[in-house]
Amino acid sequence: KKLSDCKPEEVKELIAIGQECFLVQLLQAGFFHSDPHPGNLMRPHDQSRAKLVLIDFGLVARIDRKDQDLMVSSIIHLANKDYAALVDDFIGLQILPPDCNRAKVIPLMDKALSPYVKGGGAKKYEAELRQMYGMDGSTESTIGGFQAMTNDML
Repeated sequence: KKLSDCKPEEVKELIAIGQECFLVQLLQAGFFHSDPHPGNLMRPHDQSRAKLVLIDFGLVARIDRKDQDLMVSSIIHLANKDYAALVDDFIGLQILPPDCNRAKVIPLMDKALSPYVKGGGAKKYEAELRQMYGMDGSTESTIGGFQAMTNDML
């Protein structure tokens, strides 16, 4: 059953699965489905547990390891409200040009992004995040931790 044909409560059950699915694609697999509209996302008729099926992989983009690392770095810098470092990440990802006016961009990022970031600014916040989501080396990192972290930040 296509998501476009599902009831809102059926779609809501799949949000966390969809987040994790695309985070795995972006941060682990190195590719992502580039056309994820509700007609290309399906919920199987088997209702034993929530599942998400992606179809039509005709439009897929690849992500190299360097860009994956920059994406992870940008999530951490956003969580820390370290907008100067986030500008560097965005330059590395070619979201911003290398010659951007940092003196203007950093305050704009702060103004635009701060209302959407819970917490942040605490000393050793990165270490606290990593520990909270099992990404501090004491346990094996899981993409579920990234999904939970981004969910909490947003």
